[in-house]
Amino acid sequence: MAELVYALVLGTSAARLKSSSLFLPTKIMKVKINSKKNLKVNLSILVDKKTIQKKMDDKLIELKDKVQLKGFRPGKVPPQVIKNQFGKAIYGEVIDGLLKETSTKALEENKLKVAGQPKIDLKTFGEGKDLDYTMEVDILPDIKLKSLDKIKATSYEIEVEKELVEKRLKEIAKNQQNFSDKNTNEASEKNDLIIFDYVAKVDGKDFEGNTGKNIQLVLGKDLFIKGFDQQLIGTKINQSKLVSVKLPENYPKKRFN
Repeated sequence: MAELVYALVLGTSAARLKSSSLFLPTKIMKVKINSKKNLKVNLSILVDKKTIQKKMDDKLIELKDKVQLKGFRPGKVPPQVIKNQFGKAIYGEVIDGLLKETSTKALEENKLKVAGQPKIDLKTFGEGKDLDYTMEVDILPDIKLKSLDKIKATSYEIEVEKELVEKRLKEIAKNQQNFSDKNTNEASEKNDLIIFDYVAKVDGKDFEGNTGKNIQLVLGKDLFIKGFDQQLIGTKINQSKLVSVKLPENYPKKRFN
């Protein structure tokens, strides 16, 4: 039995919560191209621990006015207390943001046009350590266009029956789902689109692939782990929900930490 803890609902229907900007476009990394063969490029990226600590400190200060804890007045929770309570989650958010920021900047600075999703391999990370990782990307080829002066084109006129066009438009409209934002205090219902983060544990232990961010799910379709989405019906934006489900027998990642 897997317990899904802290399934934080980020939005219902097409709603998303916007957080303040934490990551600034500054020179915060060292980039080295390890290899460039054909259309595959491998880079090393290093972010020093001082930069990471600065991001952590800035995030703690930002949360100081938002976090409410028993025994403290609003806006008066010391940063160290916030870190003791939520340090692991805050560090994860900082690292996630740094990976997105530095990988994007590394590609831009080296003028690499990426084809597909980059593959990132973390070498070193953790509080008090540098963030050291490699990124392998497939890039688009340089294409030189030749003159079109000598190319002849034959034009054709194709007539499509009006009934066929209308039939196809109706099919597209039928399959197209439209969602509108819900108010913060409205509960989610069946057939709503919900966006959430989750952390999963088995007998209190982590396992490979046990986290997810910005997951989109239409409630009632049962397209995630069986029985998962039914338990999110009735949730509201920013609500944490404890969900209990049974991992399927053919679940591919069964190594528990």
